[in-house]
Amino acid sequence: MARRTKEKAEQTRKDILQASLNMFCEKGYTRTTLDDIAKSINLTKGAVYWYFKNKPDILKALMLEDFKSTQAKLDSYIPSPYNLEELKQHFKFLAKMVDTDSNFRKLLYFLLLQMEWSTGLINSFQDIIEELSKRPIQTIEQALLSSQNSGQISSSVDVKMTACTIHAMWHGLIMKKLQHQDDINLQQLTDYSFDFVNNALMSRKD
Repeated sequence: MARRTKEKAEQTRKDILQASLNMFCEKGYTRTTLDDIAKSINLTKGAVYWYFKNKPDILKALMLEDFKSTQAKLDSYIPSPYNLEELKQHFKFLAKMVDTDSNFRKLLYFLLLQMEWSTGLINSFQDIIEELSKRPIQTIEQALLSSQNSGQISSSVDVKMTACTIHAMWHGLIMKKLQHQDDINLQQLTDYSFDFVNNALMSRKD
């Protein structure tokens, strides 16, 4: 009985998060109320308060839990890319998730293109934003350093500058996909883009 109660509570929490994302996308974050979220899944506002203290708390959960789930899937595929090919495959796997997981794509679309980020919200979410953006750059830097150590790319390559450039490229690919969802195969675009960058890096020999 206790297990079923716990499972039901966990499912209710997931339902609230999904309903919140749906309402945020439909009405906008600012105009969505906890009443709206509760009514959309036949709950009372008090039930929503049982799980989340306010809208920022819901937004925080949406960001952290979904992206941590995504990172776990990435880690199970290629835990730590150690060369340029593994780095490309790492991002192609992520591209596949964006291409095929409509809910993940919906969350990205909301956060990057719909969310009304006020100065106050940005300040209060600064730690989370830094956490989510730091991981991909560290992954790229690690692959570049390993590639330098193995002689795959020149020791003259500025790892930090190159990692920032690749990360900016990846962000641009994501935005391209989100803005033209039906016309863009992100996996193919990622494959082409990383081949272009990797070939340029490998052509620079000591």
